[in-house]
Amino acid sequence: HSRGRRKSSASEPMRAEVALPHRALAFGLDFHPTERLLAAGLITGQIRVYSCADDGASAERRLGAKPHADACRSVKFSPDGGALFSAGSDRSVQRRDLETNRPVWKLRAAHASAVNVCTPLGPHGVGTGDDEGAVRVWDVRQRGAVMRFDEHSDVVHDLHFELPRLQLASCSSDGHLSVYDLRKGRLEARSDELEEELLCLAPLKGGKKLLAGSDSGVLGVFSWGDFGDFSDRLTPAVLGSGEAIEALAPLSEHALLFASADGVLRAASLHPSRMLGEVGRHADPIEALAVDAQGALAATAAHDGTVRLWDVSEAALGRRAARNSGSAEAETEDEAEEAPPHQGKRRKGGKGQGAIRLGQDFDFSDL
Repeated sequence: HSRGRRKSSASEPMRAEVALPHRALAFGLDFHPTERLLAAGLITGQIRVYSCADDGASAERRLGAKPHADACRSVKFSPDGGALFSAGSDRSVQRRDLETNRPVWKLRAAHASAVNVCTPLGPHGVGTGDDEGAVRVWDVRQRGAVMRFDEHSDVVHDLHFELPRLQLASCSSDGHLSVYDLRKGRLEARSDELEEELLCLAPLKGGKKLLAGSDSGVLGVFSWGDFGDFSDRLTPAVLGSGEAIEALAPLSEHALLFASADGVLRAASLHPSRMLGEVGRHADPIEALAVDAQGALAATAAHDGTVRLWDVSEAALGRRAARNSGSAEAETEDEAEEAPPHQGKRRKGGKGQGAIRLGQDFDFSDL
């Protein structure tokens, strides 16, 4: 078992540094929904699961495997925490049982190109996106995709599943956000072509807002149901960085973490829109970010080959916000009055291929 090195002080919020295999780089991170377990997907095709101490001051390896021939780009725990999904550059997607550490569902050629991201869709579903812009929906009780969408012309960077609405959102380097209705198996809405690449997504305000990080350093805000263009923007002047926003993770209804290409992890709030402070930093750009179920511990992976754990508890963020109280607030649109909905390039059919015999192939009653 490898144990993370503890590095903390009264002024430094980093709790520990996770020990990765030699020359490994983590592309994906995720925390278990109920336990202090951290999963990492590595450039070597390996996955590692670490058990983190309650105070986040250490991390010990729990299990490991090598499910992918090339880089493992995305890892996500199932909603019940009993399995781990992973996707990789070898075009494969799999679900691994954590108790036996064996794959229970695997597709070797799930996509025509490298799979960049995956996200669970209830107890039996998983969504995936690839380097060529394809989005697929899978039922782990079957072999083939139950829904196929080809709305994007470039790499799909992130997916977000909105459970109450049974809708899946995807963002891409082509500057579009796409939203799919999984009940009907069709494209629900598509944003106008924005001026920046959309790299990551995170919900806030109970799912009423969907935030998108961009390569320009702008944190764009969509109002759910109004996907034509950003309804609000947090600019680099407010966020304290003009570097690309590589990853997002919500902390509460109104606050989130964002990781930038400058290697810095920061916290920000929406309405009032302001930067709450710097949480920590790496020597190189941050590749992945995750927050535990309690919203108290964050993990980041960077190009410097490190995975670090950070104290993001309410008390810790409060201290940073107090030090940052002089920061200027965002120049935003009127927060008290929402603009009328605008669906942008809304298409009912689009390029997506709806699920065949949807009710039989993918049973959303399980959700």
